[in-house]
Amino acid sequence: MTEELRIKQDILECGRRLYDKGMVAANDGNISVRLNDNEILATPTGRSKGFMQIDELVKIDWQGRIIEGSHRPSTEMLMHLAIYQARPDVQAVVHAHPVYATGFATANLALDQCVAAEIITTIGSIPLARYGTPSTHELSDAVVEVMKNADACLMTNHGVVTCGKNVFDAYYKLERVEHYAHIIFVSRLLGGEKLLTRADVEKLNAIRSTYGTQSDANPGCRVCEDSCVGGDCACYEKKDDVAMQSLLQDVMNHHTDENDLIRSVIEKIIRDAEGN
Repeated sequence: MTEELRIKQDILECGRRLYDKGMVAANDGNISVRLNDNEILATPTGRSKGFMQIDELVKIDWQGRIIEGSHRPSTEMLMHLAIYQARPDVQAVVHAHPVYATGFATANLALDQCVAAEIITTIGSIPLARYGTPSTHELSDAVVEVMKNADACLMTNHGVVTCGKNVFDAYYKLERVEHYAHIIFVSRLLGGEKLLTRADVEKLNAIRSTYGTQSDANPGCRVCEDSCVGGDCACYEKKDDVAMQSLLQDVMNHHTDENDLIRSVIEKIIRDAEGN
């Protein structure tokens, strides 16, 4: 069996898993693999990922032009090509619409806080890319903006995209994102997730390499204390969630009138900003 044939079979298997697990519906989703500096294998447009045939896969060049195959490549290949160009280390990209993770994406909620050890040590931060019209440079630019520093991201009002060293690596990351989103969803029904401390996160970051994680391409997560771990959280500028909750609770404890409450919050924010 040639290496290219094995890769094609892996793409078909990952497509079946996406469909069987309900992470795509109908003809949704797309998969690609970088073969070399000139060629990329892509899933065809208009085909269910659960029922693709090996001869339906398409080989394209870096301009998206068909080199081999009788089908048209996925309309989202523009996004895949942009990720490959921005990340020379990436060999495969998977895009799908898993229910829980896409639920967070449509609610415009990132999965970037320090909650689960398994996520911090493997995928790291899962940021939220700004919205872009599918199949356009607008979407590609939005995704690449955050994927330069992450191996997975939520796409606002759209879905999830992951990348990896091979198609299974990218697929397993997508599985992990969906599982994590489900966990966070359940935890919020139970009162909300509890964040790990900065000290705990630094210990986890120290062992990320033992999980095969490339820490320079992926900040561990957004922390609730001080600056980002490692100082490399290029995707995030603020860490104000916990601080804001504390501020609101403090002000509410001392004010009962609504107008007075609002005025006090604004004054406190201004004082803190001037102090910084």
